[in-house]
Amino acid sequence: MWDLVIVGAGPVGLAAAIEARRAGLNAVVLEKGTIVHTLYRWPKETVFFSEAKNIEIGGHPFPSPFAKPTRREALQYYRRVAENEALNIRTYTEVTGIYPELAHFRVGYRDRDGESELKSRFVLVATGYYDNPNRLGVPGENLPHVRYGLDETLPYWNQRVAVVGGSNSAVEAALELYRAGAVVTVVHHGAEIRPGVKYWLKPDFENRVKEGAIRLLLNAQVVEITPREVVLQQEIAEEKAVHRLPSDFVLIHIGYKAADGLLRAAKVAYCGDAPVLSDSYETSIKGLFVAGSAGYGSDTRTVFIENGREHARRAVLEMAFRMQKRLT
Repeated sequence: MWDLVIVGAGPVGLAAAIEARRAGLNAVVLEKGTIVHTLYRWPKETVFFSEAKNIEIGGHPFPSPFAKPTRREALQYYRRVAENEALNIRTYTEVTGIYPELAHFRVGYRDRDGESELKSRFVLVATGYYDNPNRLGVPGENLPHVRYGLDETLPYWNQRVAVVGGSNSAVEAALELYRAGAVVTVVHHGAEIRPGVKYWLKPDFENRVKEGAIRLLLNAQVVEITPREVVLQQEIAEEKAVHRLPSDFVLIHIGYKAADGLLRAAKVAYCGDAPVLSDSYETSIKGLFVAGSAGYGSDTRTVFIENGREHARRAVLEMAFRMQKRLT
């Protein structure tokens, strides 16, 4: 019997595992991919918005020569922290179900050896959202030239690329694609690019639009994607018109939503698209906790590593308190 099973080995899951280890809890982390799977899948040239000190976990310093660390530095940092803390992490182990019992949980999982399960007194879900992008809900969005997110820019050289979205990721992708030789059009449903776009990206993007290097279509809704075009409905001067935008690739950057399949299957109570949580981030099912964006539904813009690690700390402190009460 484990004291705690942590679902997800991202920065928040690792922070929870460190807190559990220091609190004397026997914990294991189950991760469907590699360690910090989400960060691994980010674009290779990503630079964090946060300073290095704000994404540290377990009190381990994050040395970086830059004001804001890179994805590559973060991957090395979190791996080394996991090694130094001797955390028990089972990678390529996907949790398939969380089943509340009378005084514990059964946690079903699938790994390379097949299906099995663990028993644990507590479960903490820290699964993030990067594998669950928002969808447009239009015909053609599953065509092979439609992508959710940008990995590398080389495949788009000399190609007509429609970037759908108006936030940080869309703006950053548009700039990278333009500089890699793509012909870029940004399609956004709003009347302007979001004001909260990173301060070092927004003026760069606006200047590229002004000089005509990047085309920007505002008040434009995607209604269909075909193998060679994006069909748009655009509102100009209170009149709607349908346009056909020639496109070789379509990159969709309209945000993410926390994956909620495990929590909903366990019958956790929800308010809207987010689980109901206590001050210690416990769900409506006693002993089942969440940390990080797993508890916030589509409100992913307000949850970061720096506050997710605090969720983990408070949840584990509550578990340790209950374990101590059982022993006294």
